[in-house]
Amino acid sequence: MSFIDKNTMQKSRPLGVTLIAILTIIGGIFLILGGVSLIAAGSIVSLPTVNSSPHAVPQIFGVILAAVGSVLLAIGIGYLVMFYGLLKGKGWAWTITIILLIIGVAIQIISTTTGSVFNTSLMSSNNSGTTNTNSVISGMIGGIIGIAINLVILYYLFRPRVKAFFGKSTSPSSGNRNYTTKV
Repeated sequence: MSFIDKNTMQKSRPLGVTLIAILTIIGGIFLILGGVSLIAAGSIVSLPTVNSSPHAVPQIFGVILAAVGSVLLAIGIGYLVMFYGLLKGKGWAWTITIILLIIGVAIQIISTTTGSVFNTSLMSSNNSGTTNTNSVISGMIGGIIGIAINLVILYYLFRPRVKAFFGKSTSPSSGNRNYTTKV
């Protein structure tokens, strides 16, 4: 009779977790590329030119670009770390993903509602109403789709098998519905 230690058993990663991890690394790569690009653009913009005015507006704009680029770079690196944690079933990666999804839903709700209000106010001052109406509708639909995707991912991450993969609950047995969280 062979005894198998539970800690040495390899957990089977759910396919959805792999897909979420792939989306995370793609997002991380884009954030890193955007951050590096903004840092480079900021350093170029902030260089003094021969005909530069006594005002420091270009230099300040360059510093702002570099600062935003640095933040994007840091977030992108965080996404790469999150990618690793998602693939390895680390509990902290599950928690960070949940937090970022909730923040994402809140931001998308705010941007969808304020964006439609802002675009509607622009429509009233512009004569080409058809183009702007389509823009408002497509923006709202895009926001709603983004919210729906984040909510579906949130729902998926709370499934018992997925939570068990991250060590957030015990693996569901066939008839037992009492899931306990790990302390």
